[in-house]
Amino acid sequence: MMCLSVCRLQNIDWVRALASRKTEAAGRRPSRAPAAGPRRWRLVISLRNNTSWRPESCLDCRCHGDVSICRPTHCPNPNCDVQRNNTSWRPESCLDCRCHGDVSICRPTHCPNPNCDVQRGQHLRIPANQCCPECVSSSQSSCQYEGVTYGDDSQWSPSSCSLCVCSRGRVSCSARPCPEVGCPADQSPFTPAGECCPKCGRNGGSCSWQGATYRDGEEWKPSSCSRCVCSDGDVQCSVAECRQVACKPHENLVIPAGQCCPQCVSNPCLSAGKQYQHGQQWQKDACTTCVCDRGQSKCHTNTCRPVACDKGQTKVRRAGRCCDECAAAKGSCLYQGAVRYHGDMWNGTGCEFCTCDRGQVLCQRAECGRVECPQDSELVYLPGKCCPECSSLKPACLYQGNSYQNLARWSDSGCRECECRDAQVTCYLRSCPTCPPGSLAVVQEGRCCPECQQGRTEAFSAL
Repeated sequence: MMCLSVCRLQNIDWVRALASRKTEAAGRRPSRAPAAGPRRWRLVISLRNNTSWRPESCLDCRCHGDVSICRPTHCPNPNCDVQRNNTSWRPESCLDCRCHGDVSICRPTHCPNPNCDVQRGQHLRIPANQCCPECVSSSQSSCQYEGVTYGDDSQWSPSSCSLCVCSRGRVSCSARPCPEVGCPADQSPFTPAGECCPKCGRNGGSCSWQGATYRDGEEWKPSSCSRCVCSDGDVQCSVAECRQVACKPHENLVIPAGQCCPQCVSNPCLSAGKQYQHGQQWQKDACTTCVCDRGQSKCHTNTCRPVACDKGQTKVRRAGRCCDECAAAKGSCLYQGAVRYHGDMWNGTGCEFCTCDRGQVLCQRAECGRVECPQDSELVYLPGKCCPECSSLKPACLYQGNSYQNLARWSDSGCRECECRDAQVTCYLRSCPTCPPGSLAVVQEGRCCPECQQGRTEAFSAL
């Protein structure tokens, strides 16, 4: 199938660049656009299906059936203090950020309507590690699973612990990928009831704790500041040790939600009676976005360009938007109290995408493209996202001059064990029981907890 790319763009430099290059499929040179061209361009190029190209260094395009889709190239998060103005990047698949001077503004990705032709059997699919759905054509290689049709090379999760893939008409299901478990010599991996991934455990006596049963060697966290382990029928708990922290003049000492130890964080910002933390973003009004930067509110006000609409379109200002846009003059929809215009597409919930088509709201579920992660990343399921994505492995920790990989553990002393988690080191001290009245706590060499002895008390009572 050939791809007929019809672009309507305004003052885009890459059109000139693309017009000056030979296409991959036909080797034909399109006509050059004039140096000071009109505001609307019409560029017709013949490309094969699934052909990809980069018309400029930061724009990736791909031909999907008869639709060409272009997206900004994914780049790492730059620092707006050193990056050029208007530099853009995507820190995650559905978040677009841009530098406006020294202010970094991030907004949810707006997905265009790919305009799938349902009559031709096209449906929505979210490509691997992407945010927005695209149109794919149904084929004889589709799969049927529990009454639902899945396209070739798509994947889905029928349960929280399994992952299925459709490949050339056949369904293959397997356990969801889990991180590697390195158990000590005296332990072996096992999967607790109700969980997906294995843990390390031994074959000794089990433990009961607050109505739950734990296997010998199994570990759990009663709170964010403590952890317990079952040791052959005995419960041994440790508490997190917090290191001394010295904050800078523009920082405050706080305990973040869900964490145990205090940390130094930059001073918050106050705006209209509300408090915002460092890095937090808010809308001052429809056209002004502010970011808290070390106690200072930095704001950017969007400026609107004049809009000239085509025939059959009208100028509208959507709710919460700053600038006027062109939308279809007829066929608008009312969906959950908001006006949607003909041709609009939006994400309802999860994998459901809805469109306004001549006054009617049509919703369909998007399928997920097959994801294969490289060795230096893992498959993760992010809350609120429809499809799993590949995420880089967590960074290592540096502790007393030594480097430790994520989830690594080591003993700092006989009673002190540390772990690396998400680039942060947390050390736990063994929590020892209190000796009963009338006894003494005697420290034993090589043991964490003292031994309770009553000999000296008995000697005093004998006098």
